[in-house]
Amino acid sequence: MTVPTTSFVVTCHNLGAYLTETLDSVFAQTVQDFEVVVVNDGSTDGATCRLLADLNRPRTRVVHTERCGLPGARNFGVGHAGGRFLCMVDADDLLEPSYLERSLQVLDSRPDVAFASHWLRAFGDEAWDWTPTDCTFPALLHANTLNGAALIRRDLFERVGGFDETMVDGCEDWEFWIRVVDRGFKGAIIPEFLFRYRRRADSMSRTMHAVPGMPTLYRQLVDRHPDLFARHLVALLERRDDEIASMSTSLWRLEQAWAGDLEGRQQWWHDNEAGHERAQAERDLRDRARQLEADAQALHAAVDHERQMQEDLRASWSWRVTRPLRAVLGWVRR
Repeated sequence: MTVPTTSFVVTCHNLGAYLTETLDSVFAQTVQDFEVVVVNDGSTDGATCRLLADLNRPRTRVVHTERCGLPGARNFGVGHAGGRFLCMVDADDLLEPSYLERSLQVLDSRPDVAFASHWLRAFGDEAWDWTPTDCTFPALLHANTLNGAALIRRDLFERVGGFDETMVDGCEDWEFWIRVVDRGFKGAIIPEFLFRYRRRADSMSRTMHAVPGMPTLYRQLVDRHPDLFARHLVALLERRDDEIASMSTSLWRLEQAWAGDLEGRQQWWHDNEAGHERAQAERDLRDRARQLEADAQALHAAVDHERQMQEDLRASWSWRVTRPLRAVLGWVRR
């Protein structure tokens, strides 16, 4: 059997409701030299299990593992893949038709580049664009600027040892990319929307960002790479300060918008006595208030996260600086 150029590793845990659409997006690629390895990561949902049992697509096979979490499922899938290039796809996300073609163009034309990421659009419960531009340090230590579905050379994956299977609560791709760049691998971000990221109420990314998710995960990253974070500490703290200042400005603007809305509505009520129009205005005001409150709460949570991660960076640095002194004190006290 001819070895395909690319292997798509599609991880699935109880996501049968979305898997067909995801696979359709893979098979809609303008380049068709690929295989698909679907990893059944211990699914318990009956509909998902039936779909996987009956799955019959060309160049596709299903492999099964006990529930091990996303990083372990990806590593397991790569162990059954044969392509020179690898792409990790969650079973509810979508690839644009030109994803593989554009990614291969970058990797084929630039031998010094080991991975090619891209921009993405979120859909589903939320709609927003993600357009990072820098995948070097310190930017990559401040925030994950690379998509887990970036196309990578297989030898890169093998040389860094795959994903850390202990990071089952999220950020496993971020930690992977930190190791990749720290090993000297160079990447590129294609400034095109080549990926569609589905946002669900129970998405891992949403759980990650709920309190105390992201600060806890960020501490894990710092603990795993203390020397690396220490080398870039000043720049990272400056970036956190900028984030907090920007968010604080956004909060102030929300408060001003609310004050302006309230003043305007009160004037309107004074000038309009008609019952129907006034009732509609009151409903509009309540809807606006709820939206502003939700936005303010999200910003407050984001500021809290930024401050916590900033403190974690400082604490980690202080701990390392005082380590020789603590060693001496420990010896004296024996």
